[in-house]
Amino acid sequence: MSAMGHERIASAATDGLSKLLAVTDAHPGEGLGDAYLGRTTTDVLAHVHAWHALFEGWIAAHQEGGSVPYPAEGYSWKELDSLNEALYKAHAGRSYESVKDALLESHQMVMSLVAQIPESELVEVSRYEWLGDESLGDIAHECLGAHYEWALGILEAAGLT
Repeated sequence: MSAMGHERIASAATDGLSKLLAVTDAHPGEGLGDAYLGRTTTDVLAHVHAWHALFEGWIAAHQEGGSVPYPAEGYSWKELDSLNEALYKAHAGRSYESVKDALLESHQMVMSLVAQIPESELVEVSRYEWLGDESLGDIAHECLGAHYEWALGILEAAGLT
C-alpha cells in the first residue's frame, strides 16, 4: 500500500471517529471485560486521545529541531505495553464526558497539524529520521483512523457493536 496522504488520512479519521463515538456514546463508561484488560469504553477513548497527544508532541519536537521522543520519553517500542499502561494510569478515573471532550479536541488538533504538512512530506518514506523507514502520513493514520479501527475491534469483541 502506498503511504497515506491528506485525503486518505482525513477520510479514515473522520469515518472512524464517527463510528467509534456512535458506539461509545451508546455505552458510556461501560465495562469491556476481557476484550480490553477489564477496562471501559472511557478507557478506550482515553487511550486514543493519549496517542493523539504523543503525535502532537512528536511534531512539536520536530519543528523545534530537538530530539523527538518516539514513541515517548523514556520508552522504546519494545516497551509499548509499559507505555500504554502509563497512558492508562494518566487518565484513569476521568469521566466519559471529559475524556470524550479531550478526544474531540485532540482529534481536531492532529487533523489540523496533518493538514499543515505538505503532501510530499506526508508520503515520503524515511523523510523524518526519527521515523526510520516509515512515512509521517502512515504514522498520522496509525494515530487516527487505524487507532479508531483498533478501538472498534475492542468494542466488537466486548459485544457492543
